Amino acid sequence: MATIDALRARYDTAGQGHLFTFWPQLSESDRAALASQLESLDIERVNRIYKKAVSAEQDATAAEASIEPLPQGASDKVTSGSEKEAEWRATGYAAIARGEVGVLLMAGGQGTRLGSSAPKGCYDIGLPSHKSLFQYQAERIARLQQVAQEEAGKPAGSAVVPWYIMTSGPTRRETQEFFKTNAYFGLKPENVIFFEQGAWSLKLARTIIPWT
Repeated sequence: MATIDALRARYDTAGQGHLFTFWPQLSESDRAALASQLESLDIERVNRIYKKAVSAEQDATAAEASIEPLPQGASDKVTSGSEKEAEWRATGYAAIARGEVGVLLMAGGQGTRLGSSAPKGCYDIGLPSHKSLFQYQAERIARLQQVAQEEAGKPAGSAVVPWYIMTSGPTRRETQEFFKTNAYFGLKPENVIFFEQGAWSLKLARTIIPWT
C-alpha cells in the first residue's frame, strides 16, 4: 500500500484533497479502510471521464443540437388486456425462461433519513404485511421465475433470474446477514450475488461502457 503522504499528494494533484479533511479525527481502523478505498480507485481516470463528459455536454450545447421525434416504429404503447400487451408479456417470459434476464439493485445506502442505521432494503416501510423492501423484491423475482417456466413449459427451478445487489462497504455485511437470516426469501443463494460499489462495480460498468 502506498504511504499516506504519497496517497494524499496524488489526490491533491487530482483536485480531491478534501477527502482527507477529517483524517486526523479518524480511528486507525477507519484510516486503513479509507486509505484502502482511495488507493483502489483510479482517480486520474475518473477525472478524465468527468472532463470528457463535461466537454461532450458543452459541445452539444454549442452546436445547439435539436431534439427530434423518435423515428416511426421506435416506440409503441399498449392498453391493459390488449393483444400487444400479451405479446410483450410473452416475449419477456420467454427471455426469462432462456436465462437472458437479470436484476441489478443499487442498495448501498443506509436508512438514516428513515430513522434507521440499517440498509434501506431491510427497513419496514409500513406495508400491512410488514415486509422489507428486500423481501418484497425477492418475492417478485421468485414469482417471475415461476410464471416464466410455466409459460415455457419447463420444469420447476429451471428459470433463473440472477439478482445482483450492489452494497457499500458499511452495508455489505449487514445486508448479507439479513438475507442469510431470512433464508434468501426463498431464492437460491447462488443466484443472489453481492458486490461492493467502487472498483469492482467500475470494472463491471466498463464491460458495458467503453470508457477511455
